[in-house]
Amino acid sequence: MHAEKTHASDSSKGFWYIANIGLGAFFAVFALYWGANLVLGGIKAAKKLRAPVVAEETAPAPATPPPSAPSATPAAPVPTAAAPAEAAPAAPAPAASATAAAEITIKPDLTNPLMYDTKTFTVKAGQQVKLTFNNTHPAVPQPHNWVLGKVGTKDKLLAAAMAVMTDPKGLEKGYIPETPDVLQHTKLLQPNTSETITFVAPAAGDYPYICTFPGHGIMMNGIMKVE
Repeated sequence: MHAEKTHASDSSKGFWYIANIGLGAFFAVFALYWGANLVLGGIKAAKKLRAPVVAEETAPAPATPPPSAPSATPAAPVPTAAAPAEAAPAAPAPAASATAAAEITIKPDLTNPLMYDTKTFTVKAGQQVKLTFNNTHPAVPQPHNWVLGKVGTKDKLLAAAMAVMTDPKGLEKGYIPETPDVLQHTKLLQPNTSETITFVAPAAGDYPYICTFPGHGIMMNGIMKVE
């Protein structure tokens, strides 16, 4: 009886011993499996972390070209050559020629002393006109003047000249009609005298001029053409 109990207890102890070894082996394999996964996962994570670091290191490389930009800025002052600016002073030359005064001299005609020797002359709008009326005639000396009227007022000037003839003070006024149609005039010049007047040519058009001494304007007239 005693011998059978001892054998049974030995067999039960052998069962639990084998079971413990099996469980230990299972847990050991499980631990190795998860440990290996953790190690592999750590390696993969490390690679992923290293990848952006490389990208960041390569990114600064293109940042180096910007220093070339400052070198371009000093090149800008080079085109600021003052040579073309010096050519600008040449512009006043045409302006001076445009404003040069037109010098005109008018006298009684040698063939007919009751006519001007200059029946027409041309100036430019805005141009300064220096006109000299030289009342000199070798054969028939007469008093004359030179009166410039507005465009299209020749007949009005002739009518005004006739009206001044009846004015008691006409001679004192030099027979110059008092009308807004008169733009410029000389005084009444006695024979062998002259007068120079200066004025600015008005807008483009044909401006009549006549002698307003009584009876002279019918033949003694002309046109100042303004372009």
